[in-house]
Amino acid sequence: MLVIMLISIIIMKMKFNAKKGLVIFLIPFALIVNVSAVFESYKCVAADGNQCTDGSEPTVMCDTGAGGNCPVICAAECGSATGCMSGSCESCCSAGTCNRYGAGTDEFDACMNACVGTCEVNKQFCEIILILQSIAVGIAVLMLTINGFKWMTADDASGRTDAKRGVYYVFIGLALVIIAFALVNYLYIGEVTCPF
Repeated sequence: MLVIMLISIIIMKMKFNAKKGLVIFLIPFALIVNVSAVFESYKCVAADGNQCTDGSEPTVMCDTGAGGNCPVICAAECGSATGCMSGSCESCCSAGTCNRYGAGTDEFDACMNACVGTCEVNKQFCEIILILQSIAVGIAVLMLTINGFKWMTADDASGRTDAKRGVYYVFIGLALVIIAFALVNYLYIGEVTCPF
């Protein structure tokens, strides 16, 4: 349809009246042909062979008309729900999440594209979390050392109290880092567990 529309626009730019008449005829025809696609909510169920490997049955928006793309959209949705995280994303996806689709099919390709993309994002997410945790632990060790040194060398009670308070704040900060990691890990993807 896009090709017909582009050809129509190009021909309309020309100054030939006969071709403009043809274009005026083709535009409504192209619009009518496009209406045949019926996009509806579709449940990927096992009876249709569209259930995910993990047993889930997602609901997707797809063309439910004749020759529709629902199996491909279901495969992509199943691929995006991968739990692959370690090793090679491609081997994990082809052996696990997408193994139910025949290699070389549109469903397999859609599942692999979604699965590998999700796997790579999850791995990068975990690497960022690991870097941030390492920085937080490094800062905590530094602050614990500084406050411990202040505590040991303080001459008066108020100096020791301030240093002791600093040590408590370091432990509270570490607890917040751990809680924040668990919360972000749960909210970001749901059930991804970083392999460290």
